[in-house]
Amino acid sequence: MTLRNLAGFALAVLAAWLLWGGIHTVNIIVSRGSPLSDALLSPPTSLLRILGAFIAVIGGLTAATGKPFGALLSLVGVGIFALLAATMALSGANSVLWMDEAVFSGILVVLTGLLFILPRS
Repeated sequence: MTLRNLAGFALAVLAAWLLWGGIHTVNIIVSRGSPLSDALLSPPTSLLRILGAFIAVIGGLTAATGKPFGALLSLVGVGIFALLAATMALSGANSVLWMDEAVFSGILVVLTGLLFILPRS
């Protein structure tokens, strides 16, 4: 297994964990009586997290298997996830709320950068 495949697999695993966290949060909000639309869109941070992480998982798995466009899919997913952190930070939210997303976005950006730098075998 090449370093590029490992980077794609690591990106997919981390993004899957973040996806699970987003889905779990929405499940908790819905179980407390809120409608699904409110859980996803009020504010839209849950939707951005789930969508970005899902696309990053698909991109990471695609890159890990050596298929074309895996890095590009990862870039789109990571871009959406980074947009989540930026949106939360620029909205004036407490740093406790968005710091985790910012750190994980940085890690995902590094892994995506490896996918673009390392050659596909």
